Amino acid sequence: MSKESTPLQFNEAFCKGNVGSFFRIDKVDCTKQSKFQRIDIFESSELGKIFALDGVTMLNERWEFAYHEMIAHVPMFSHKSPKNVLVIGGGDGGTIREVLKHPSVEKVDLVEIDPDVIEICKKYLPSTASKLNDQKVSIHNEDGKNFVMRKHSEYDVIIVDSTDPYKGAGKSLFTEEFYSACRDALKENGVFSAEAENPVYDGKEMERCFEEMKKAFPIVRPYKAFVPMYPSGFWVFAYASKDVEPKIKDSSRINQIKGTLFYYNLEIHDSAFVLPTFLRKLLD
Repeated sequence: MSKESTPLQFNEAFCKGNVGSFFRIDKVDCTKQSKFQRIDIFESSELGKIFALDGVTMLNERWEFAYHEMIAHVPMFSHKSPKNVLVIGGGDGGTIREVLKHPSVEKVDLVEIDPDVIEICKKYLPSTASKLNDQKVSIHNEDGKNFVMRKHSEYDVIIVDSTDPYKGAGKSLFTEEFYSACRDALKENGVFSAEAENPVYDGKEMERCFEEMKKAFPIVRPYKAFVPMYPSGFWVFAYASKDVEPKIKDSSRINQIKGTLFYYNLEIHDSAFVLPTFLRKLLD
């Protein structure tokens, strides 16, 4: 963060430092070094609140809906009646908010390794964290890999809303061992989704993510979304299952939550799996 200009400026570098972006910010709400990472909450007149970990943007309030809706609703609508859900990462609460829009959900386990992320987001980011105190949600502050390895045939849906694979606490969540544990933690007809980086600046990491996932799941399908708050705006997610293709099981269910959605819809669900040629070649 630079104080050379007013308002303040938050600079973010990616692609090995060869590319970057900046945000002008009006106010720093919170800066804290936790046991695991540096946590920052900024305010921007253009983007609303900005949440960053170790200098990397996790979300901004203006555009977070695109990411959270696509990581959550694609697997949730691909399951016929999701009741028990596991979210790994996602301490900002945005994925939990979307999951709980589904009336069939009875229980959600949130595994966030850093308790400071949860407490800070509850205080400064109520737009995403508002459902973290819901009675259906149980919060576990531990490593997601260790947690899921203790589970067997317990969840209908598992969503991995993690940090980047090459940074901080998220490294262990991009391995064959972890994906195999998630597979075993799913019930029959269970489904899985995860963020899988972008093909523009992190193509190699994205490839590795899918290579490891394919060792664990017989069905692995990449899908895409336009997420302006992240580098390139072109973001890729992974859908996986032992036996369920990512098809909408009951289209009438969307009527229950339609007024709360800003990105996801039935047409987006299907079209998200149509990939541009360069991405098909990259993943093949």
